[in-house]
Amino acid sequence: MILAVASGKGGAGKTSIVAALVASLGPACVMADCDVDAANGAIALGAHVSETEPYYAGPGFEIDSAVCTGCGLCHDACRFNAIAADKGKRRFAIIPELCERCGACLDRCPAKAIRSFEKQAGRLFVSDTRLGITLVHAELVPGEDTSGKLVSKVRERADAIAGGRSIIVVDSPPGIGCPVIASLSGSDLVLVVVEASSSGIRDAERLIKLVSSMGKKSVALINKSGLSASMDTRAKSMLSSAGIPLAGEIPFNPILRSIEEQGRTWIDVEGTAGNSVRRALEAIQGIITGLSRKKRRS
Repeated sequence: MILAVASGKGGAGKTSIVAALVASLGPACVMADCDVDAANGAIALGAHVSETEPYYAGPGFEIDSAVCTGCGLCHDACRFNAIAADKGKRRFAIIPELCERCGACLDRCPAKAIRSFEKQAGRLFVSDTRLGITLVHAELVPGEDTSGKLVSKVRERADAIAGGRSIIVVDSPPGIGCPVIASLSGSDLVLVVVEASSSGIRDAERLIKLVSSMGKKSVALINKSGLSASMDTRAKSMLSSAGIPLAGEIPFNPILRSIEEQGRTWIDVEGTAGNSVRRALEAIQGIITGLSRKKRRS
C-alpha cells in the first residue's frame, strides 16, 4: 500500500503531516522523502543515516589542462557560457555549475583534451529514526536537473525495503513538475494537502488536475484553517467541485510549530489542535485500511 502526500505549493505543511502520519502508523511503515531538492523528513523524524550511496546522472565533461592548446574552439561552441579561459587565456576550463552536458565542446576539440566521465549528481540515504521508522531520502546537487530520476531511485529503494508488506508513505515534492509525477507514480492513494490561502487553493487545484489525469484516487486535508472564513469556504468549495473527499481540517496554531521545535510530531499536541490532527489522521488511516483490504482481495 503506497500513500503519496502532495501539495501544490511549498510551506503548506506537507512534511509535518507526513511525520505525524508515520508516527501514528508506527515502525511497520516506511517513509520515502521524495523532495530531493529540499528534503526535511530527516529533521522531522530525527534521522541517523545507516546507508548511503552516490547517485550518478549521466556524463559530465572536463578539460585536461596539460593537453589543451588554448585554441578556444570549445569556448566558441558552448552556448551556455560554461567554458572560460584562464587569466593568461592559454588554457580553458569548464564551469560545472553552468555546463548543460550537451557535448558540443567534445566534438569541436582538435586536441582531444576534453573527456567525459560519469558525474555524481547527489546521494541516496537510508536512515533510522527516533520513531523506529525507516526513512529513505536523497539529496540532489544544486543545479542538477535530474531530480525526477533521483525521486524514482528513492521510491525503488523504499519499495525494496517494504517488500510488499509495509505501508509506504511518500512525501512528494511541492508543485506539479516531473519530480512530483515520479513520486505519485505507482501510488494507491494521494493525500492532497490544501493550504487555506489564495495561492494554496489555486496551486492545490492544479495538483488535483494532475492527480486526476494520472487516474489516482485522492483525498484532501485542509491545513492552516481558521485564519479566514472565506478562504476555508473557498477551499471546501474547490474540493467539492473536484469531487475530492475531505478527510479533515487542521487549524492554524503556533503550538504545532512549537512541538516540532521540541523534536516531536503533531500527534503529540494536546487540546483542540491535537484533536483535529488525530481525527484527520484517523480518517486517512481508515481509508488506507479499506484500500489495503480491497487490494489483498484482488
